[in-house]
Amino acid sequence: MVEAKFDPVQYYSRQIVLKEMGKQGQDRLRRSRVAVVGVGGIGTVSALYLALAGVGHLVLVDQDTVELHNLHRQILFAVEDLRLPKAEIAARKLKNVNPEVNIQTISDNLREENVDAILGKVDLVVDGLDNMRTRYIINSACSRFNIPYVFGGAIAMEGNVSVFHPPETPCLECVLPEFDDRYLLGCDTRGVLGATAGIVGSIQAMEAIKLLAGINDTLKGKLLVCDFRQMEFEKIEIFKRQNCSICGEKTVTKISHPRRLVWLCGGETANVNPDMPTSLNLESTLQELQRGFEILAKSSFVIVFRYGKLEISLFRNGRMLIKGVATEEEALQTYRELSRVFVKAEKS
Repeated sequence: MVEAKFDPVQYYSRQIVLKEMGKQGQDRLRRSRVAVVGVGGIGTVSALYLALAGVGHLVLVDQDTVELHNLHRQILFAVEDLRLPKAEIAARKLKNVNPEVNIQTISDNLREENVDAILGKVDLVVDGLDNMRTRYIINSACSRFNIPYVFGGAIAMEGNVSVFHPPETPCLECVLPEFDDRYLLGCDTRGVLGATAGIVGSIQAMEAIKLLAGINDTLKGKLLVCDFRQMEFEKIEIFKRQNCSICGEKTVTKISHPRRLVWLCGGETANVNPDMPTSLNLESTLQELQRGFEILAKSSFVIVFRYGKLEISLFRNGRMLIKGVATEEEALQTYRELSRVFVKAEKS
């Protein structure tokens, strides 16, 4: 069997022939660095089309692992990927469809303490998130670094897409200020069709490609509102708020405190960050865990095991996903108890 050779000229031939793209636009894509934050229903679609288009460097950021209820809409994952980190699996699948793309994976939650290091050197950010708190963190960073933020949201049979790039445009907080995730419907309560996420993710990828390749007529300064039930699309003009704390005339430096614990969509999975940055030896930790716990999955990034009624995903940076937990107190207590196990493993 003759091994197929990857030929970039042939691979991108149908794209380069576009008068809007050409070789110059393709070269711009190849030199671009894009962060996709949230590799779920929207993010997997956006990341796939960005990889297929030839974006040279993708940074995939996701804190979660693959679950069965993800598979109807998160197109890069399959049943054999259950319990494994989304960023890791997505990177492997994308490398198969375009081996020319460089992919960096960050299996962590994006937060105030690490956002500058993650986004500081990219050319554009694509939003694949399901919560407003992290979106506000991205919005602030993109405003500071003067990079476009391709915003997207999908729920049920509805979607929204915009491009925020102050000072040329409003920012996210100009348009959607101070939303509290506790009072917003999520996929677990309102539901979502796979095609809803797919369409929104595709539109985001289109906007990102246009911005990177220098193609005009983007959604800058506009909010695209999508009603897939009625199949109606409306572009709404959006405006800056002079008193916006992020991009207004008098910006305010927000004082925020690191959050050790963050609830994931659905409310029964807690993400707990370590007190201090660490780097675990997963092999020695696995040997210690095997003495008393049922191991469910393992990769170079994570060990997944049962702890009583809970399912624990322990990442090599000391971060822990605790699934099936009811309260913040229970989550932190579980983290403290299990910390003794991997601290013991590091000493052995």
